Amino acid sequence: MKSFLYITFLYLCLSLLAVSCSESAPQPAEIQAEVVAQDCEQGWYILKLEEGPEADQSGAFVGQLHGGYVTTDNLPEAYRQMGQRLSVALELNGEQSPRCPTVYRMYPTVKVMKVSQVSSDNR
Repeated sequence: MKSFLYITFLYLCLSLLAVSCSESAPQPAEIQAEVVAQDCEQGWYILKLEEGPEADQSGAFVGQLHGGYVTTDNLPEAYRQMGQRLSVALELNGEQSPRCPTVYRMYPTVKVMKVSQVSSDNR
């Protein structure tokens, strides 16, 4: 009888663990951005984030990025043209930053998690 209770309890715990692990983690909300220029180090690009409403998607978070300028080193090569408007999901990147000989202006570094809705700027 005791072993049956232990097996039942173990099965219940494993089932609970499996259900809790199957929930998807929150994803960064997409924000509109424009590729402005190349930063001081090769491979780094400056993005201008559009001020916009808070994320209304369930399971998405906005984080600390609400607008302004950021820099990234993992922008896919197809999207590196100046003036290109993107819808991107970003996360703050505190691990890396461009190394500039003289720092005129430093921007927060981000990682591009996803790119969608690409359009060129037709000014």
